[in-house]
Amino acid sequence: MTLADDTTSEVVKSYFRYSPYELSLMTLKQRLSIYPWQTELFSIGFILIYIGLFYYGSKYNEKLVNNVINLNLNKFKENFYQVGCTKSKLVIKDDCENYTFYSTGRLNLKSMLIKFKLQARQNFFIWLTELVMSFFLETIAAPKDLINIEFEFNDDVKFDNFIWSIVTKDNMNQIRNENYYLSLTKITESSKLPIEYVFMNESPEMNELLYHKDLSELLIKCKSFLKILSITDQPIEKPLILNDLIPKKKLLLQLSIPKTPSDLESLNELLSFILDEYIDLISEKAIFRPELLKKVKKTRDQEFAKLKKIADDLLKEEINQKKLEDAKKLRSSLNDEESKKLDKKQAERKQRRQMNKQKVRA
Repeated sequence: MTLADDTTSEVVKSYFRYSPYELSLMTLKQRLSIYPWQTELFSIGFILIYIGLFYYGSKYNEKLVNNVINLNLNKFKENFYQVGCTKSKLVIKDDCENYTFYSTGRLNLKSMLIKFKLQARQNFFIWLTELVMSFFLETIAAPKDLINIEFEFNDDVKFDNFIWSIVTKDNMNQIRNENYYLSLTKITESSKLPIEYVFMNESPEMNELLYHKDLSELLIKCKSFLKILSITDQPIEKPLILNDLIPKKKLLLQLSIPKTPSDLESLNELLSFILDEYIDLISEKAIFRPELLKKVKKTRDQEFAKLKKIADDLLKEEINQKKLEDAKKLRSSLNDEESKKLDKKQAERKQRRQMNKQKVRA
């Protein structure tokens, strides 16, 4: 009996206990029949599960985006000449978590930009890790689905520069910290608002002009998902250069993605109100008393002064650094005698400056 025949009846002996010579005497079928496939089967199963979860997660995110866009598409087409990012694509998929929708061509508006920031459902294990960690660490935020809608007004609209917002009380401080323009406002509660919201504005006087009676009912309907409704001329991100402070008038919405049919319908009502009435109302009537505008201008002047001081300090640092580099280059090109003369001149110059300071103090 050969070794190849004998292996078919040997059950106890492990595949890896055979020598290469013994394995070479077996047929392919015999080698396959005794090989332990557990690791390979586990790996294939894991890969298939990962691919399945990736596909399901990415498709679910895509469905959330399409639900919002499709329900409001007719309203967008009524208001804008160009609807969608391109002629062939309504929505651009940046990746499985980020989608963008764009429209332009409406009276008083330069554009409408909708950005979707969704949970990383396509990467289930990272998503699950973030979710679990968020329960134990305050520094890690729980995964969430957000929509940011930006209506940018035309440059020729005549209404005043100001900041006026309605903000949910839920995570109010975090929202304020994440949006630079809200840091310039004061928080006020009002009986006009549903209990879930507060005003953040530069003056309570603005509420009389900007708070429309229809907003009360809409806010109640949208309270489960609407986080921010703002009109602002200042940026969301903290400005780093003076040009960032140039006023750009916008109406901003931030909301979690509505998922139920009733919430989706409420969002449609809110967007319909904004596009059909509120945009034009703001464009025509958001003009305040000169005394109020002085306060608004003072706030912007203070922010401009802060940023200008930072810019001036940076410029001084650059000039001083350049002087040091030039001095090093000059010194490296001098011989010992010339270096001593240069040191003597610098010491005399320093002494004269100190004497002048003493004279000024006297």
